[in-house]
Amino acid sequence: MSDKSPAISLFDVTGPVMTGPSSSHTAGAVRIGLMGRMIFGSVPEEIHIVFYGALSDTYKGHLTDSGVVAGLLGMDVDDPEIRQAYQKAATKGISVHIHTERESNKNPNTIEMHLISGEREMSITGVTLGGGEILIEEIEGVKTDLRGKEKVILFTGCRETIEKICQNFNLSAVAGTRSTLPEGSKVLSVSAPDENIDVEPVFLKIQENAVPDVEIRLISSLYEYGMVNPDPAFTSIHSVLSFCRSEAKSLPEAALHYEHARSGLSSEMIREMLLERWKIMEDSIQKGLDGPNHMVGGLMCGRDAQKMMSAFEKDRLVSGSVLSLAVARAIASMEANASMGRVVACPTAGACGVIPGVFSSVAEYRGFSKEIIVDGLLVSSLFGVLVAMRAPISGALGGCQSEIGVASAMAAAGIAQMAGGSRVEVCQAFALALKSMLGLICDPVAGPVEVPCIKRNAIGVANSLSSCDMALSAIESVIPPDEVVDALINVQHLLPRELRGSTSGGLGSTKTGCRLKKEWLERCSGN
Repeated sequence: MSDKSPAISLFDVTGPVMTGPSSSHTAGAVRIGLMGRMIFGSVPEEIHIVFYGALSDTYKGHLTDSGVVAGLLGMDVDDPEIRQAYQKAATKGISVHIHTERESNKNPNTIEMHLISGEREMSITGVTLGGGEILIEEIEGVKTDLRGKEKVILFTGCRETIEKICQNFNLSAVAGTRSTLPEGSKVLSVSAPDENIDVEPVFLKIQENAVPDVEIRLISSLYEYGMVNPDPAFTSIHSVLSFCRSEAKSLPEAALHYEHARSGLSSEMIREMLLERWKIMEDSIQKGLDGPNHMVGGLMCGRDAQKMMSAFEKDRLVSGSVLSLAVARAIASMEANASMGRVVACPTAGACGVIPGVFSSVAEYRGFSKEIIVDGLLVSSLFGVLVAMRAPISGALGGCQSEIGVASAMAAAGIAQMAGGSRVEVCQAFALALKSMLGLICDPVAGPVEVPCIKRNAIGVANSLSSCDMALSAIESVIPPDEVVDALINVQHLLPRELRGSTSGGLGSTKTGCRLKKEWLERCSGN
């Protein structure tokens, strides 16, 4: 395995397909729970979960606690019953305990699990990275680097026995063990076979030998797509353009090349998977428009998309058909998300309305085919990857510029491609959109993914359309696209903690925001 961080898939930024409301704090939490289930080896009888920093305030609004429990019970990220995880645990006699530490220097997306079953106990620490991506960074005090994309073998027990097994089966250590462990302590090792060896047969052979004094677990991938090469084909927009020029390829072809090199998927399969995601995006729009949308937090009526569509049909709006439709549809998708509907995180669930709203409205206005829409998704996904491999796409880590800002830039690039823009024009659309969203804070009111998240998707829509039109008019960003991403990273680092997913800054700190938070917490405590 490579020592570098593995290449991000197109489907990591146009995905996961999930149940709302948050990709970081709902889908990511489910995946951390699923990993905990495999690492622990069974469903625990007692679950202790610790949330830190901003997440200690927002976990209820994002159903993060339900997500972790759902994963530990074996539910996946698109399970419609994630919200009922507590009840399901109770019917199995499993007790759940939540602990919070608001004042902490830990990554605010850190989730600690302490799992107990009889005399067995295990502590596992995970971090949600944004867009449903996760990292299991510690097991029983030992540093690890598991992202749910690997098939590896976990050993705990006698050091000498583990070393002998690894030598016999040509296994390489991924996570080292502490050399200062007291004598008699269990040793933990996460190992991967040589790239030419399949993990599961090796695991079964070891298991058949009934090795004494060693517990063994197979940790499987959580994803429908694998990884054949961890090194990304491109790491910058400049490198993509260089490839396109030297190989006489289009941007959609560059995206296909990138994903094939990473995952081994054929061009036909990649396009088919994106088309399936597009159908789910369309369904999320319809679900939001049809309603009823019963929001998790109940801070909004859940009928704003219907209101705007009605006003559009009565010819009361002034912004033109494409923008009006795009805004209504973006709000619809977000209302579906906020009421735990099935959506595509793109690049996150909190920004899942931008691309469906923009793409569907532009495609309808211009009469674009599904093939052209998939070309747009290929391009938007590739640009999302080029951001995500350098910067977090989580509001709690980088502000809303990292979510709706990146979604707006992805959308601008995608529709510029769909409209027949040149490679340079597509890149300029991305840069113009992203730089216009720099500094956008993440300030959820009370915690749920509703205020101001839903209406900010509408602003992301407007920004993407205007940026695309400027680029198609040969207007360029003075700051090159890759340097705009540099600027995003700079602002992420400078943004204070209070403006990164906390309820203590911005709109969340207003008089009304504080009142709504108090009412929300009272409702939660009554559940």
